[in-house]
Amino acid sequence: MKLVKAWEEKGVEIPAPYRRQIKVIFAPDKEGVEELTFSHAILPPSGRTDSHSHDRPELIYVVSGKGICVHEGEETPIQADVALWVPAGEQHQIRNSGDVPLKLATVFVPAFKASENYQRCLDAAKG
Repeated sequence: MKLVKAWEEKGVEIPAPYRRQIKVIFAPDKEGVEELTFSHAILPPSGRTDSHSHDRPELIYVVSGKGICVHEGEETPIQADVALWVPAGEQHQIRNSGDVPLKLATVFVPAFKASENYQRCLDAAKG
């Protein structure tokens, strides 16, 4: 068994305009978990991800807070205890519409390396 205390993980701060903190908890290059990538993301009030897609599906679980998921041109309100299945290739963006942090847990199968996940987000913030 592997146990990670997410609050002890440093993670990566993604700068504006897509300001958020990402912590990859499990991945091939993080705890040696080859099967999947499990991450924790915190979007501050008014924070958002870039609009993007992946070559594999993504499971997103809203841990706390509220926001909007923009997907394929549609806007869907999200809140704590909502799970989203984003198929491979679908454009999506998450926006925090509340006044407290929006906390998400995400899973990718097959796995991304933590370094790939962090770098994609950092590159998007650079424009």
